[in-house]
Amino acid sequence: MFLSFKISNYRSIGKEITIDFGIRDSQRLGAFAEVNNQVINNIGCLVGPNAGGKSNILKGIVQFLDWAHKSYSSSTYRSANLITHFSCKDSPIEFSTEFIDQNNQYKYEVSILHNMVQNEILQIRNENTKRYSYIFDRKTDKNVSFSKIKKINQQDLYRLGDDMSLLSLMLELNYFDKNDFLTIRNFHDNVYPEMIYIEQHPDWKLDFISSHLQYNNILFDELIEELKNIDTGISSLEIIKRREKVKLPNSGEIVGEREQATILAKHTVANINFTLSMMEESSGTLHYIETFIHLSKVLQNGGLFIADELEQSLHPDLTSRIINRFMNKDKNPNNAQLLFTTHNPWFLQDLTKTQIFITEKNEEAQTEITRLDEVAGVRNDENYFMKYIAGEYDGRPKIKET
Repeated sequence: MFLSFKISNYRSIGKEITIDFGIRDSQRLGAFAEVNNQVINNIGCLVGPNAGGKSNILKGIVQFLDWAHKSYSSSTYRSANLITHFSCKDSPIEFSTEFIDQNNQYKYEVSILHNMVQNEILQIRNENTKRYSYIFDRKTDKNVSFSKIKKINQQDLYRLGDDMSLLSLMLELNYFDKNDFLTIRNFHDNVYPEMIYIEQHPDWKLDFISSHLQYNNILFDELIEELKNIDTGISSLEIIKRREKVKLPNSGEIVGEREQATILAKHTVANINFTLSMMEESSGTLHYIETFIHLSKVLQNGGLFIADELEQSLHPDLTSRIINRFMNKDKNPNNAQLLFTTHNPWFLQDLTKTQIFITEKNEEAQTEITRLDEVAGVRNDENYFMKYIAGEYDGRPKIKET
């Protein structure tokens, strides 16, 4: 489970902001888990006005975790794609996270300036002393210090670029066991590259859906049952596979073939059967199917689901159904976590004050974040929905009538 994320100087984020899942014993309310004698929230909800920075926080977490475990093997995830706050171009972007993996607690920190790593540190906590000691400490000139816990060959270290993560290199070259750092490696998200507006580019969603369903019969059957339960009108699904030619975009030259899967949704209305392609289904249905695939994986295996605008195109009852799965111990036996943004404060009434983060920009156009229990006078038994829409917590757009 993740304990916290900290980010500074990334996109709209200037000064350091913190997403903290940890709570005190006296705050044991709602969805939480106890791991390594610590109490950790299963849910974090970011609420605030448009352009307040909610999505940038999720982008930062996703990009940071992708960079940490993929940047050695793929240039797509290297630090050249990281964007600083417009007022801090010559200051480093800084990320850090604390998490529990295989009963060990780690802290991972990185500082990046002009696409070059300035510092990268991986530490492990001693459960007796409650103190961290480093596994490696990397400087900008590739001067890396290793502890006795883990060392790597100098020849492998030469492969490390200034824009890559040392952790990603060590994971790729099997310096850690395949079951180590699954917390970082196996998170799920609906944050697409550069936040492509998914309704204008449905192929992203369709490709994701077909790639996960065509080889997983159990997930396929679970999804059909769920679509029946939530009144989509879909009675069954069918996958049709075909071979198609791959052409170069400019010349049209055929360079090979690939297998393409098409998913058809079957409907029955007044005893009349008809079939629609997934492209013809509603945006809400597509969004729910995509979300259900993430849910199935994260609830089965544990981990973190990062969802931007969880309620996108969904009825509030369906969004509540998703959130409630993380609250239900039977449906969430492996302590999966959900971190999501929303523009619908209705869901706040089902959460605790330690699970709600108010997000907005200050006068310097920097995103600030406040966990609701940090606001003086907020009680455990308040209706957070009513208080929020009444403006008592801030985090609402300041609209002027003309």
